[in-house]
Order: sequence, then C-alpha cells, then structure tokens
Amino acid sequence: MTDAALTAHPGFAIPSTLALPTRVLEPGDTLYEEGREASSLYIVGSGVLKAIVPTSMGKERIADLYGPGDVLGTAALDGGLHAETVQAVHDAQLTPLDPQQAMNDKRLREYILRSLARQLRHAREALDDAELPVGARVTRAFLRLTERFGQASDSGEGVKLPLALTHEDLASLTGSSRVTITRILGELRQEGALSGTRGVYLANPKGLEAATDEYVMQVL
Repeated sequence: MTDAALTAHPGFAIPSTLALPTRVLEPGDTLYEEGREASSLYIVGSGVLKAIVPTSMGKERIADLYGPGDVLGTAALDGGLHAETVQAVHDAQLTPLDPQQAMNDKRLREYILRSLARQLRHAREALDDAELPVGARVTRAFLRLTERFGQASDSGEGVKLPLALTHEDLASLTGSSRVTITRILGELRQEGALSGTRGVYLANPKGLEAATDEYVMQVL
C-alpha cells in the first residue's frame, strides 16, 4: 500500500484517501444513537466504547464493548438505521469511512468482513452465556474482557484490565443487578480470581475459569 495511511490496528492501515476527519470522544460522549440513519463506518483507533441496546422491558443494556481495530456503524453498509447507541467508556479516537468507498477497497473490505465475523462470534458467545447462572455469566464476561482488553501487569502476575466499568455497567453487561454484581465481585476477590476495583482490575484467568465451573456446579 503506497498511500499515506492512518494506523487503525496493529498490522493494518487505512489509506489517507479514504479516511474522513478523525472523531475524538471523551468518556460519556455518544458516537451515534439507536434509530438514527447510519451514514458512516467507524474503525476504532484507540479507547473503549460500549454498545447500548433497548430491551423488551423498555430498559437498556450493554450489548458489547469495542476497542482498537473494531468496526462500528455497520448498519451503514445497507443504508439502514443504527440498532444500538454507542458511547465512549474511555477517551476514544475513531476513523470514519464512507461505506461504499471502504467496500470498494479490497484490503479494507476484507478487514471489515473479518471484524464483522469476530463481532458475530462475540455475540454468539454472549448468547450462549445467557443460559449460565449469574455468577458464571460474570466470570465469563471477565474472561472475554481480559482476552480482548487485558494488559500485562506490573508484577507479572495476573492480567491488568484497565476498564472504567461501574457495577451498574457490569450488571447491564451480564443481565444481573448491581447488588448481585457487588456480591459476586466480593466472592471472586476472596477466591483470588480478581483483585482491584473499577479501572484497575487485576484478573487471574485460571481462577476465573475455576470460579465459572464452581458457579455452574452449584445449580446442577
């Protein structure tokens, strides 16, 4: 690729001729709202964002979290309406793209399709987890977040999870309540599967896996 490019993900760059002016969001800022016309694709360059969807009970829940390299606004591919509201959890930078031009670029089209496949897999995993007891849903959520957003810890033990998620956010993500989340987090800390608090969680993946099994066994 000979064009000047903007890096969107390790190992991939967006041709400058296709990239629109960068969108910069602060925590709480909205990228787009559910029900609005979708006109642009967005590739996340940095930061974390959450997708909020309405439920049949008239409430809202967090459907997923997105980070560097993820593609948002995919309803623009068929000129539809956004099915979710996307807000920044941390400071975020995104590269908007014209959907038609993006799909006409072979490498960019392949990248978008791979991202969509990855997002479908995440959605399927979340759907499968919905059948688990609430404790296992929480541990599985932390395992997925650790895999996607985890960083090496300063001590070399465990995985640092730098996500500023409130107990309400975790409850929304796992289909539980704030009180339940507080109880389960306390149990995970006692078991050594999790330490720290909002924004500075330190996860023990093996401990989380063992806790998942324990929560499942409790209802068998």
